[in-house]
Amino acid sequence: ALPISPHHPGRLGGAMAAVDVQVTERAGDSCFARRRVRRPALILPALLLLATVTLPWSKTTFARVDAWRKRWDRPMTDLQKKKMREYNERGGFVGTTNLPRDGLKLGGDKTNIAIEEGALDKLAKEPVVLRLDRSGRTIREGERAEGLIPWSMRNANGLPSAQAPLSWEEFLGRYASMDKTIEMKLGKQAMKEMRTFISKLDGKDDYRTIRTFTWPGGAVNGGGPTSIMLIGTSDISARSRNLAARAVYEVEPSALLVQLCHERVGKHLVMPREHKEAAANYARGFAATNPHGLRSVLHSLDVINGDHEALVLWMAGQAYGEAVREFATSGGQPDIPKILCLGDVLASNLEKLRVKHGNESLTQAPTVSARAKQVVRGLIAMASNGHKVVLGVIDADLLGTATTWLERAGASLLAVADASDIESNRESLAADSRMGLAGREGAAPITQAVASKVAAMANHVLGFGGRATLGAFLNEEGIAALQRRRERLLSMTRLRDLIQHTDPIKRWQVAEELYITRGTDIPGPGALLEGRQAIGLRFEGERLEIPDHYLRDAGMESHADEFWRALLESGEALE
Repeated sequence: ALPISPHHPGRLGGAMAAVDVQVTERAGDSCFARRRVRRPALILPALLLLATVTLPWSKTTFARVDAWRKRWDRPMTDLQKKKMREYNERGGFVGTTNLPRDGLKLGGDKTNIAIEEGALDKLAKEPVVLRLDRSGRTIREGERAEGLIPWSMRNANGLPSAQAPLSWEEFLGRYASMDKTIEMKLGKQAMKEMRTFISKLDGKDDYRTIRTFTWPGGAVNGGGPTSIMLIGTSDISARSRNLAARAVYEVEPSALLVQLCHERVGKHLVMPREHKEAAANYARGFAATNPHGLRSVLHSLDVINGDHEALVLWMAGQAYGEAVREFATSGGQPDIPKILCLGDVLASNLEKLRVKHGNESLTQAPTVSARAKQVVRGLIAMASNGHKVVLGVIDADLLGTATTWLERAGASLLAVADASDIESNRESLAADSRMGLAGREGAAPITQAVASKVAAMANHVLGFGGRATLGAFLNEEGIAALQRRRERLLSMTRLRDLIQHTDPIKRWQVAEELYITRGTDIPGPGALLEGRQAIGLRFEGERLEIPDHYLRDAGMESHADEFWRALLESGEALE
């Protein structure tokens, strides 16, 4: 979903129809704001002209505008929806509307004038400093571009930074309250969509996001019940990242579950956070030069949607990475080795579901229930193998359903806390975890027979012993291997090795119209020739790319399965 008009094709979406500003049609116009200027000297001749000449084109002109707006309100065919979904993956514009591409470009297609000279030869872990602000103005020596000030075309409050927002909090600081000149430029409809989008996500990472359970089945191996704590996170929130790392530090679990699968290990657990920030900032600096040749208002809309796109592409799931890195250095529990569980269903299976049934299928009850059940299977599997302190870091949207599955498996909810309770030290994560080890207050002592009964009930409810997987697991050696690979990327990768400019791939849209098979791309001439350069991870309208050799080193994208097989063969992972 994009902040403005997510239901229309293209990153700009249908926000074109919401624009209240009139844009000139002459080729070569600037990409910056341009309104029709009223000239008092022309008022009298215009009135005389209106008094003597009728304008037969005026009604048809406005009629065309109305018809054009209504065009986006009609139901879309399956093929149109398929193209819209493909856009979100590829970054290219897919659809029947042609955007004007005659706006001013500040730089070339294969260069990024927004970065400092010599930056490409520095290590990618160093911050990417931009020389342009978000409107394309040069940042002079001594000037500062503040990232969190509201967006404005003027510089009275300081230059608006072109740096990518690296968290939801930064995105809010930039766009929740924009300068009035920008709001008027974007139009009422676009601003209404923006505020609706913000209201849906704001506060998601606070309410009842920490839940502590006690599971009597853990006593089947002796030593009392198991403490299970769930931390609900928001994908792009810095607050969630801090909470996840703090929970691992305070609770010191011997078993950690994160809502990932082995196909996402490379991006979230190997690729360094510094490299993600560098890729995001490089792309947003490149976008400030208007490489797509968009006109004034369209460029402004593209900046907003592009910031959100970069935030989701590079910062989503960062809470899981922070939790695992803290887990790698934590003390754990005595007399039992640490274990990491990747407890989500495979990303490829979710993609097949999305392609077949649409984006809405990922948030419908059957999908959410299946994912929550898979998470609980991983939690109970580790608890059944003698781990007394188990911590799970999952998406906040899955908390309610995961709670239901845990209670069906015999666990009891003991404590609930908000993120603000932990941040203000009103609640203690360590104390809540110890509460789970003590069991329910006033309950009868847990005998071997009771523990065996609860464990048997969990086996039946969660389908242990069947065909479904328990999850993917990494031992201490596997966790250390991920950290070593990450450190090697940090110490050896330059910025030019991380990001490269590229030409958009030719899309054979005529063939797509005829070839209706779902989820199938038309390769086009030369696609199967030997010796073709492998395509990496492309973004920013397919003009930038993470090269294939980096993806191979990080175990990302098409190399994820090969990387996981290597961990399995070395005995560092189990599935």
